[in-house]
Amino acid sequence: MVIALGAPTGKIGVVLPARETFGLLKSGAVALCARDFAAYSRFRDQITILGAANCEYPDVRYRRLMDWRRWRLRTRTAYVRAVVRAAREEEFAVIEIQNRPQFVAALRRALPEVKLTLHLHNDPQEMEGSRSAAERRALLRRVDAVCCVSAFVLGRFFSGVRDDAGKAIVVYNGVAAAESATPKEKIFAFVGRLIRDKGVVELTRAFAIAAPDLPGWRLVIAGEDSAKLFHGRGAPLARERDALADRLTLLGQISHAEAMALFARAEIAVAPSIWREPFGRTALEAMGQGCAVIATRAGALEEVVDGVGEIVDAGDIPAFAAALRRLASDEALRRRLQEDARARAREVFDIRRVTETLDAVRARLLAER
Repeated sequence: MVIALGAPTGKIGVVLPARETFGLLKSGAVALCARDFAAYSRFRDQITILGAANCEYPDVRYRRLMDWRRWRLRTRTAYVRAVVRAAREEEFAVIEIQNRPQFVAALRRALPEVKLTLHLHNDPQEMEGSRSAAERRALLRRVDAVCCVSAFVLGRFFSGVRDDAGKAIVVYNGVAAAESATPKEKIFAFVGRLIRDKGVVELTRAFAIAAPDLPGWRLVIAGEDSAKLFHGRGAPLARERDALADRLTLLGQISHAEAMALFARAEIAVAPSIWREPFGRTALEAMGQGCAVIATRAGALEEVVDGVGEIVDAGDIPAFAAALRRLASDEALRRRLQEDARARAREVFDIRRVTETLDAVRARLLAER
């Protein structure tokens, strides 16, 4: 084991949700963040990620939890027991629970000597185990640290709750900002889940309104159409799909690497969520690839894009169409926003910088053992 000079010793386990995918073609956002925070950590050689899925990334240490499902046990109970077994075998000093407040009580009971961190990637008031203020106060008593991916998430956690012990901190997700190299094309790019909460319907209809004024521009949408927004009987966007023809490209599910390549080519990225985004990873990834960004005033999106993108009200189709026209037709504005977005990604959200913030928490907990 190689340990950085002066780094506290001890093993760290990072626990993914049981259903989190971790493949090259399809990975959950939580898994990708956990991978980044392990790969760039000064504690890299001390970290093992635990999960139920097959991991196809070779650059992190991963332990797949096998044969943990038991018909007599609830899925959660069985999975937590598998985590406990692995934690004892690995002799973890610190466990980072990713986005599952409901795991905390059982892990605290089973592993009283282990330091626990709860890493929240979603709105805690919409998650089992942290919806009420009483539940969040109980979580604070049981964990040693709480890491929130945005100030929005932090604020939601502390609604009606006090952090007298100073356990909570914002740890932004990060990216490795790319240098400008790939020639840009007249593309509006969307990457994500094709569901109504992500604003795909509003985006497509806004582009259909703006398209006649934007010759040469295309809307490229990447993601599995699991909600049948474009295909299937009664698809709500079938009319727009047919009318836009080759002005609309539906790529289907693509890998994370392919998504980054799309953002590298695209002039403009769109994050049209009508759901209150707890962070907005794809918006940040687009910024890191030098896209100008149009986002909605939804959750933490405005926090991520702050000052370097166009912000419109969620669900406001005319406003989104106007923003599409404005950025596509004003090259000087578009270039400025692209440069500003890349700079913000590098200065605020660089993966090395944000990992240092998390590593400071890890170092403190390892030193406190």
